[in-house]
Amino acid sequence: MWRRPILAIPILVISMILTLPLKSVGPSSAGPRPNAVRPYVACAAAMPALPPRGQQQPVAPRLSPAKPFTQQQVVSMVGDGFGDESGAKLIEQRGIDFAPSEDFIQTLKAAGASEAFLKALRAAKPPEPTSAKKPLNQVQVFALLVGQVSSHRVSMLVQERGIDFDPTDDYLQEIRLAGGEDELISALKSAEVTKPATVDPAVQARQIEIRRHVARGAELEERGQYVQAEQEFRTALLFDPQNPDLYASLGMVLDQQKKWDDAAAAGREAVRLDPNNEMAHVNLGVALANKGDWDGEITEEREALRLDPNDEIAHVNLGVALGNKGDRDGEIAEYREALRLDPNYEVAHFNLGGALAGKGDLDGAIAEFREALRLNPKSEKAHYNLGLALYNKGDTGGAIAEYREALRLNPNDEAAHLNLGVALGSKGDWDGEITEEREALRLGPNDAFPHHNLGIALGNKHDWDGAIAEYLEALRLNPNLAEVHLNLGLALLSKGDWDRVISEEHEALRLYPSSDKAHFVLGLVLERKRDLRAALDEYRAAYMLSPKDPDYKRNYERLLQQMNK
Repeated sequence: MWRRPILAIPILVISMILTLPLKSVGPSSAGPRPNAVRPYVACAAAMPALPPRGQQQPVAPRLSPAKPFTQQQVVSMVGDGFGDESGAKLIEQRGIDFAPSEDFIQTLKAAGASEAFLKALRAAKPPEPTSAKKPLNQVQVFALLVGQVSSHRVSMLVQERGIDFDPTDDYLQEIRLAGGEDELISALKSAEVTKPATVDPAVQARQIEIRRHVARGAELEERGQYVQAEQEFRTALLFDPQNPDLYASLGMVLDQQKKWDDAAAAGREAVRLDPNNEMAHVNLGVALANKGDWDGEITEEREALRLDPNDEIAHVNLGVALGNKGDRDGEIAEYREALRLDPNYEVAHFNLGGALAGKGDLDGAIAEFREALRLNPKSEKAHYNLGLALYNKGDTGGAIAEYREALRLNPNDEAAHLNLGVALGSKGDWDGEITEEREALRLGPNDAFPHHNLGIALGNKHDWDGAIAEYLEALRLNPNLAEVHLNLGLALLSKGDWDRVISEEHEALRLYPSSDKAHFVLGLVLERKRDLRAALDEYRAAYMLSPKDPDYKRNYERLLQQMNK
């Protein structure tokens, strides 16, 4: 029998989980097919083509004489033939506005950049971000936590930039309630304090009121009470409607409520008020991604990285966007850069595992999921994805253990129940699979895949009526599943309903013309109906699609010999 379990790798992008497309698998005895490799797609914008003029020397791209080169402009220079000493001189004269990673350097080298060009690029220094020169204020620390910046990362920023206030015990307690950890509390206590030269008492009183609402909003956000958190941030904005950090925080809680348009509007207002606020660009990118605007996210995350090349969150989010645009290599490079900046960044390990699995590097994926679990053993998604990777490697026992741990952490994970059922069925535990698929259906009754898998398990228990009922329900929910039509035809074989078998296998072939199994089943039925010429054609098609299958070869040669007598 054949099955099609969900082989989805959730990819975390700060505030959302994305899912790769469903993958078909082959016969249960053969195991799943490897994941398809997506082609590399260059992400740099191409310079306009020059008009044809016969023989001429390359013309340097028109770039502003005052501004340093952006990352996209450097890529374009190499692509336009300036990855040589002439381009190196331009780099030395103008500088760059980003920190080139080693992966980026190697990509340019592969594209033809000379050693002189690469040396100049390595020596160039990006400008110091404007935001890095200013100490953090009370609201910004909360805004970073609300923006899902890790407490460790906020601690680093506090140490790098200092603060402009004396943290009181009440303030430190509010930071704890907002998700701040001991490291951040210690950083705030020991931070260099640079206070404004003059303080307006009225402004100070207003700031106290703003902080009260922001602290309460951050605490509510940490507790998952997003509607109430939104109210607190909107109230804070009444006191300071020109504060970009408040708009950034508002955008994040709107994002958590799936108010994508409102979140994007808040993000755009934060960027308008402070174009040099890298976190505002990051948050706007997340909002645009949730609307499906991957190009928009790529633009915002790259702008955030221009302002702060060491922002590991922006690298991760850029990686997710590139992956969703089909640039798997670019995606992996961004995750690796995030991990160079912070080797203990759990999300980057998790996402890198998903990207490597998408390229068929299951060993690499397994290593990354295990590293994510070392950092956070309670991540049910990491256990689930590790289970998928192990199953694809043929370690069914390991996969079962990971699915069970994912379900211990989250008993309502429908996909974990479904794939645990598949793994149990592959070991011949049909009763175990039936239990898991029925639990998956309790959690998601309108999902065609548990119905399909339940049909397979029932068929292997010789409950053909039950199997047929499940296949029909799966097709009612999704009539375009070729595997279900195929398996429904197989179940109908047990009833001797040859015409319906033929109908289902033809539909399977309409949806998936390269199904060797559907051709083979058609051959069996047509031979039973004594339509030998048509049966031979179907056996031949199955054999041509899968010439190493001994059953296809045997039946084709047997019937061919019989007809030639």
